[in-house]
Amino acid sequence: MKNYFTLVLLLIAVSVASCSRLRKFDSVETTDNERYNIVYNEGKCGIYDNNADSLVTSIKYDALKYSQCIIKDSIEITVWVCELDSLSGLVSIAGENNEMLEIIFP
Repeated sequence: MKNYFTLVLLLIAVSVASCSRLRKFDSVETTDNERYNIVYNEGKCGIYDNNADSLVTSIKYDALKYSQCIIKDSIEITVWVCELDSLSGLVSIAGENNEMLEIIFP
């Protein structure tokens, strides 16, 4: 009986740990692209990859908005509109490795 109780406690601990990753953010906003979410923490936001279970960008933007997903030469590129310190720009993410390109316009 004691072994079953220990096993149940261990399963609960693993379940809580695996579900708690997104809890470290103040809020999470889903987007039209199911792979990515916008996560918020202390008034700033960033892009979170649900498949990789990790942040793609730092949580530094004032605002983010999903724009579109483009497939070029069999590479999926997701484009976002961002605001950072009263400036606007674009953030693009290559889907196969989450490599990011950020362009901020003055």
